[in-house]
Amino acid sequence: MKVWFLFFFSLVLSLPVLAKEKDFRLYLKPKTIVGAGEVRLSDFTNWKGNWNPIVFQNLQSPKILTPESLVDVLNSIHTKETGESVSFEVMGNLGILLPKTTSVPKKDLERSLWQNLKESVEQTIGEDGESFRLSSEKDSLQVISGTKLVWRNTGRTLHGGKRLFPLDYYYEGKMVHSESVPFLIEEKKKAYFTKREIPAKTVLTEEDVEIRTFFTADHNREYVEESPVGKTALGALASDMTIEKKQVRTLHTIERGQEVQLVYTTGNLLLKIKTRALASGNRGDEISVLNLASQKIIKARVQDEGICLLEEI
Repeated sequence: MKVWFLFFFSLVLSLPVLAKEKDFRLYLKPKTIVGAGEVRLSDFTNWKGNWNPIVFQNLQSPKILTPESLVDVLNSIHTKETGESVSFEVMGNLGILLPKTTSVPKKDLERSLWQNLKESVEQTIGEDGESFRLSSEKDSLQVISGTKLVWRNTGRTLHGGKRLFPLDYYYEGKMVHSESVPFLIEEKKKAYFTKREIPAKTVLTEEDVEIRTFFTADHNREYVEESPVGKTALGALASDMTIEKKQVRTLHTIERGQEVQLVYTTGNLLLKIKTRALASGNRGDEISVLNLASQKIIKARVQDEGICLLEEI
């Protein structure tokens, strides 16, 4: 009985010691992004204790940590601050602190990427603003101090649109971090614009359109690059707008091969004859039609859809 009592009594006395030792075990994170100023223990480990010391301040380059070096630092800090000597146990392998304390302006970011694109893409893109132009969607970028910045996998082709470009950070010859930076790419294109509002079913004339060059980030839209004069607007077109290929088509009031009603009037006499168009034409055009009854070819003027006028016999 006395043996059991002594065993439990010694176990109770040892619990605080065991708990205390457990409290000083922590895990070193492999990589931590930090800012300027103070870096506390909980910033780069899983430490949850009330005692949370400032371990580093104002880092100006990446800081590589080993479990052994961190134990020495923590033991020193704890002894100095509390007067108590404890034994820390740090788990994990190497850890690195990456201070994002340097700001790269928008223009420098754009210039750096453009130089990389000129070397990597297969097409000739010239200078920024000639065939393409790019703009960073960030006014500035906080980068890791003391590292070399390298654009990665920018691709072999370039086209308009929003795109993420991967940026790698190198320290002592090794990549320590990577992130994607958003840019807007605009491509220079040539297309026809409307000079006025165009009603639906209007046959376009030279007075309706003009060709212009412009920049656009929309790579998927197909614009009319060849003259649309003579084509029909399938729907209403607003003024001063680019004309897309799907918006116009070569249509005629009367299409070749279409059955046409030929109308002739003289005085009170009205004649209607069934014919077939031998050519396509718009309102006012003169086309040839075939009289289905007599099989004779007649010249007639297009008046409306499916109707031609015979002006003289």
